[in-house]
Amino acid sequence: MRSYSSFRPELWLVFGFLSLIAAGALALWSIGILKSMPIDFLDALFTSTSAVCVTGLSTIDIGRDLPTASQVVLLMLIQIGGLGVMTATTAFAVVLGARISIKGRLIWAGSMGLDTPQGAVKLLIRVFVISLFAEALMSVPLFLGFLQTEPVGRAAYMAVFHSISAFCNAGFSPYSNSLVDFSSNFLVMIPITLLIVVGGMGFPVVDDVIMCVKLRRWRPSPYSRVVLKSTFWLIVLGSLLLFLSEFNGAMRGMPFSEKVMNAVFHSVTPRTAGFNSLPMTSLSGLSLVFTVFLMWVGASPSSTGGGVKTTTLAVLWASCVSEVRGLGEVRLEGRSVDSRLQRKALTVSMLYTLAIFIAVCLLTVFEPLPTSTLIFEAFSAMGTVGLSLGITSKLTPEGKLILILLMYWGRVGIVTFMYSLFRRHVPGRVLLPGINMPIG
Repeated sequence: MRSYSSFRPELWLVFGFLSLIAAGALALWSIGILKSMPIDFLDALFTSTSAVCVTGLSTIDIGRDLPTASQVVLLMLIQIGGLGVMTATTAFAVVLGARISIKGRLIWAGSMGLDTPQGAVKLLIRVFVISLFAEALMSVPLFLGFLQTEPVGRAAYMAVFHSISAFCNAGFSPYSNSLVDFSSNFLVMIPITLLIVVGGMGFPVVDDVIMCVKLRRWRPSPYSRVVLKSTFWLIVLGSLLLFLSEFNGAMRGMPFSEKVMNAVFHSVTPRTAGFNSLPMTSLSGLSLVFTVFLMWVGASPSSTGGGVKTTTLAVLWASCVSEVRGLGEVRLEGRSVDSRLQRKALTVSMLYTLAIFIAVCLLTVFEPLPTSTLIFEAFSAMGTVGLSLGITSKLTPEGKLILILLMYWGRVGIVTFMYSLFRRHVPGRVLLPGINMPIG
């Protein structure tokens, strides 16, 4: 029997996303030529990367520059990229009746951050069903919302497109100004907000919550509690800050209820959907800075979103609290946080921020644009968010390639990408002398 002790699922993730991006770029480019609506291949590659990595940044106008066939391809790339290449391909294989091998289960378990493949197929099926059910369910109120301004066929198409794009945290919209024209439409704003939140919590957490509801016993796992509490406080604090910051700014003249709704929406969408109901250039400096922070945090593990993840922020915060209080261990949800998790949280946040720093430095060399807009764009790309201050279409080829790399790293995971380059070191039994030195 073949041994899988040296099996590396991160390699399958890295090359799986690369393959899908390449295929998507070729499809978008070819369809454009066939439909007499050609686009530059670099723009096709950028759009494909943005779709597969569920970002939403675009160098072209999706509704104007892409024929319907290309938009359907784009939607398929978003769906596969949102579920994850391994999840989508394995789920389709199960639907077709194929038997999933141990190797296949290991690949999918690795892509979901699971330690073992035990129960992987059952969870996979639930993930697939939950995704399709949520998208189909929210398409109904979205259809009614779009029906207020669109004919029936167009409203149905927009409902399906935005439902998939929202649940997958992609942020793509055929409308040139995203959802600005629907900032007062509750039937559009509320379903999209709910889809973003559910898609960004992570499939294991959503599955855990559903099981708690079915059993009528609220006992989510410690991991689920961390994600739920982190998500709750980020939404509440973000909504409050944006509400106060834009009360007499970008939301001036809106009824109170619409101000609340748009504040909540703009605290949710930076983590990491990328829709906007307010013109981004009209937001105050305070709102933009906090938006950058939310883009940095992002969604939760095993979700459709990017960022350093809510659990990373929770571990870093717990570490700070433990150090300030002089505790002998880092505590989270009444549990002790293993030192390995602390190191990983620090590694993720450091590598993630370092990648953005290097990218911004390179962008300032190639792009004759304000540095503040380049910083915002880099955080948006790395966080797979899709929000922009209006410079994406103005980027040079070099700038587009830099953002393509950031979007790819943001979706695959910078640490996962580094794992794919180097073989993990097996710790030895030799203990080195300790080091003691001042910090801070």
